[in-house]
Amino acid sequence: MVVTNENYLKNNPIGETDTVIIVPAYDGQLMFLKYVLKQYKKTGKYVICSYDRHTEIPPIDILDIPDAWVWKHKTYGAEKRLGWLWDVVYAAGIAESFQNIDHIVTGNGDCAWDKPDGIQQLIDQKGEFDILSASSDSTIHTCNVIWSRPCFLSFVEHIKHKLMKNKPEGYSPEVLLRDFITEESMFRHMPTPKNPMYPEKHFYGGRVDHYSSYYQDSTFKEVVGYRNLGGEFKTICQEHLKPLSREYFDLRENGKFLTKHEQDTIYKYYTTGDYRWLYMYYDQGEDSFFNRRYFPLEYYGDEPLEDDSKRK
Repeated sequence: MVVTNENYLKNNPIGETDTVIIVPAYDGQLMFLKYVLKQYKKTGKYVICSYDRHTEIPPIDILDIPDAWVWKHKTYGAEKRLGWLWDVVYAAGIAESFQNIDHIVTGNGDCAWDKPDGIQQLIDQKGEFDILSASSDSTIHTCNVIWSRPCFLSFVEHIKHKLMKNKPEGYSPEVLLRDFITEESMFRHMPTPKNPMYPEKHFYGGRVDHYSSYYQDSTFKEVVGYRNLGGEFKTICQEHLKPLSREYFDLRENGKFLTKHEQDTIYKYYTTGDYRWLYMYYDQGEDSFFNRRYFPLEYYGDEPLEDDSKRK
């Protein structure tokens, strides 16, 4: 069903815009989700959070932020892949029902826009193309994408067809999108004007960093202040980089949305400003178990450290 009643549209927030923002999210992103949703709401567009509940339901203040919520059915296996795919399928039902919607944005629950007022410029930059992603090479990554209505709804039908006839564990959103663009030549993909690139001295130097792990310059960063908080957060721990600003985190109830390792280390850094906890976070968070070190707090200094001058 497509809603065409003008009186209904005038009295419904979705009738006041031509753009829907769909935020596929799950409980592992709750540490960032409040900030992410609040920033998307600042665009003035209609925001749908399509949530895949593994264990934790968002608190009421987060539930109150977007215009609508969609809750997918329970699925098994390949949780991140299946979650994203079904999140998008369910949320598409809302976008499809309103004929005034011309553009759809999909942005993951840990991907934030620091400059949400730039959304129209990003839509204008897409122009007559049907899809523009925050990063693309041979892969069109799905962390943050702007779609034309026909392209998005056709992609959703492509997802449903594949999920019904094949093993869903074998598909990532990126593989499905790649095949969709190849098979549906009527839709035009706009190559990302400026991709986030790995630093030159990195092992993958010169390649596209689809997770924007270092907050690199890119088209989406320049226009809407895009940053992949999840990608940055992981890289910061592994490479001992400058931590994210506290404003991005939801640290309620002693950091309930963080892991035990994060609660015992970086949470205490954010709440006390003591850099000793940050150093402990780095040492215990090494990617390899053999490189992890577990020292008492006093190893990093007998007194609280207010700056980063005594990193070991």
